Amino acid sequence: MEPYKLQLAWEHHDHGRHDFAIELLKELLAEEPDGAIYHGLLSSCLVGKARIYAAEYEIKLALQLDPSQAFFFFVLAQIEVFKNRLKKALEFCDESLKLDPNFVSAYLLKSRIFQLLDKRKDALEQVRRATQLDPENPDVLAGLGEYYLATGDLKNAERCARQSLSLDAQDEDANLLMGKTKLAQGDVQEAEYHAKFVISRNPDSEAALRLFSGIKMRGNWFLGLWWQFNSWVVTLGNLKSSVVLISAFLLFGLFAQILEDLDFSTASDIVSYTWLLLVLYSWVGIPAYYRALKKELEKFSFNPDF
Repeated sequence: MEPYKLQLAWEHHDHGRHDFAIELLKELLAEEPDGAIYHGLLSSCLVGKARIYAAEYEIKLALQLDPSQAFFFFVLAQIEVFKNRLKKALEFCDESLKLDPNFVSAYLLKSRIFQLLDKRKDALEQVRRATQLDPENPDVLAGLGEYYLATGDLKNAERCARQSLSLDAQDEDANLLMGKTKLAQGDVQEAEYHAKFVISRNPDSEAALRLFSGIKMRGNWFLGLWWQFNSWVVTLGNLKSSVVLISAFLLFGLFAQILEDLDFSTASDIVSYTWLLLVLYSWVGIPAYYRALKKELEKFSFNPDF
């Protein structure tokens, strides 16, 4: 019975049904409190539900019982990402890969971390390693697509999403990738379909809820332009986005000064005020976005019929 329960727990875990997996793991731990894999898998489920302190407690127990499992160090890396300790997360990914050089999930996580660190060349190298190891894995194809999406290559992002969905139409990462890609392409209807599909299967998916909120923002007259501009800037990377913003500031200032020198004082004032309005819009847009995001999340949290 125990192998069947564990197998079922893994299946629930892999499909984002963390509550079901947690209940099974509780039963297994009641029968075998020192089952390292039960503690490790439970920790991963808790990460999926953003219960980071509980996840950290469980993974430490798992490692005390068995420090030779690559999966345990992978879960530790996920926890460090949540805590925004990215360099530490990379170290745990490397520990995981020392124990299992073919662990594709660790390569995918390293790719995501490098993207967060704005090291896109390194990110691409890691996801390519995963692709070489398991080219028919839907999550690997979705990971490659996420890289393309982050760099603004929507054509290749969509191609990866379609390939991933052709292998597993219910894969969460593949549906999220397709939803985000379609939203970036302006196809709101299809993006909403994929977001709702993931939420219906995994109501705890923060990524799906954020995607759905992004869909709502894009259709909002006040936040839509800010959302589109912000989405474009993100694809540039930290350095290029900083250059764009600084250049815009300098160009507005230079243009206003030229108009002032040519005795077009009113036009110069209009340009200056336009820049101030844009800055004010960006300041107001960010908190407005997060308020709208919170509002959408509350709708899902309190709607039992969804």
